[in-house]
Order: sequence, then structure tokens, then C-alpha cells
Amino acid sequence: MFGVTLRTSTVADDVMLRVLLDKLEQLAREREGFIDCQWVLAETCEFSCYWHSQESADGWMNHPMLRRVVSIGNQCWFESYHISAFTVDRQDSHCFPHVDVASMRFPKIETPRGQLVVLGLEHVSLLHDYVNRFKAHLAPWEPERTDDYYSEETCRLRIREMRRDFLNDRGVVLCLLDKAGTRMFAYSNFSRFHRGISQSCELGYSVAADVEGQGYMNECLVAGIHYVTAELNIDRIEACYLPRNQRSGAVLSRLGFEKEGLAKNYLKINGVWEDHVLTALVLR
Repeated sequence: MFGVTLRTSTVADDVMLRVLLDKLEQLAREREGFIDCQWVLAETCEFSCYWHSQESADGWMNHPMLRRVVSIGNQCWFESYHISAFTVDRQDSHCFPHVDVASMRFPKIETPRGQLVVLGLEHVSLLHDYVNRFKAHLAPWEPERTDDYYSEETCRLRIREMRRDFLNDRGVVLCLLDKAGTRMFAYSNFSRFHRGISQSCELGYSVAADVEGQGYMNECLVAGIHYVTAELNIDRIEACYLPRNQRSGAVLSRLGFEKEGLAKNYLKINGVWEDHVLTALVLR
């Protein structure tokens, strides 16, 4: 077995670097001779790919996309990099199929009509269907989106990012699925975790147009709020809404959120800078 590793100096935390590395991994997986890929993006970056033959490893080491990533990275995210090729003389690996590590690490919360989960790659089609089928319904309340946002590839990248954010304690995206896990009713994003003296986060959410007004958004948020407060030790949740979106305001009010003010020209929604009502749920 042969390997190629990219190591960098200290990296700037930038979501676009993670997106590029995701694309790089997908490209490697499509090449002949590919075995596996492992990468870690923390204070530094290490990206390793393993190959069946020396020829495959050499081809990857000189691949234009790998070189393009390090060239862009050198300009934007790190000061230096090192690419090395090596031979794996010995390896020791084990598989424990009876241990479901994913279910141990990622929450799966039963609700009266569904299940609240961190999406996995098996849910790409559900997220893709959700953002496309309800595009017109969600557009007035969200930032402007490019066509790429609605692609299956972007949905896959978003799910990878959701899972990394959860593991790195940056936030948690919890989606309400039906009991069978075959469709998505609602989306909740508890983001920007602040630890230490704050223990707070921000909340964004949406619901499928065909079940709006049926209590699915409330069901999603009740379970999600209980999880982040009881399990993740968050005790202040901030949320905002457009003054004209009284339905969203009512959802928050029923959950115990209280108004804290009005932010002028706060967020650019659907191409327009909009005022937002600021609210918070404080459980201290």
C-alpha cells in the first residue's frame, strides 16, 4: 500500500478550506487504485490518501487539483505545506460491526410524530428534496442562494459540515424526519456555540410548506431545545425574526423566548437588508 500526505503549517479557520478538502476527497475516491482517505483540519492540516499501487500514488501526488488546493491555501489559509509519498509496510486494522459508533456520538431523539437527528450522508436525498421542493416557500425568509446551493453535491457538503461542527462543539443542526426516516419535516440550526462565561448559541429554523401550521416546527424545537440545554449545557438561546413574520414570532413566544430589542438593517434577506426582532430564551 502506498500513501501521499499533505501537511500544512498553522491554518486559518475557514469553511472554504474544508469545502475544498471535501471536494478533494471525493475526487480521490473516484480515481483508480484508491483505498482510503483520512484528514484532520485543526490547528494544522493533515490530508492523507492511500493507494494500491505506486503509479496511482504518484499520479495523485502530481494531480492538478491537489496542486491547486495547496496553491490557493498558501495564499489564503497557511504559510507553508509539505507533500510526501510513503510506503505502508505494515498495518493493523479491525472492524467491529456490532458497535454502532455513529448512534453513540450523534443524537437521535424520538418525538411524538418523528425523530430528530443530525443528518448523515444517507440523508442527502432528503435534504436535497427539502431545499428544492420548498425553495419558493423559504426564499423570502433566507439569504439569496446561488443555483449551486440547491445541488446534491452542496447538500452532501453541508451534511459533512454539520457533522464536523457537532463533533467540534461549534453547533448542532437537528432535522425532524418522519418515523421511517423517509422525509424531512423541519430544520433547526443551533449555531455559534459560545462557551465559558457565555454558554449561549443562536437558533435558526424552517419548516416544510406542506406541514406548516400543523405543529411540526414546535415539535422540532421543543425536542431540540431540551437536547442542547440538557446534554450540551447551553442555557441561553438567541433567535431573531423579521417583524412581518408574525408566525415565526409566535413560534418563539410559545417556546418562552422574550423580545430583547430591534436590530436595524441586521441581516440581508433575499437580497435586502432587513430589520430583525431580537429574542432570547434564558434558562439560567
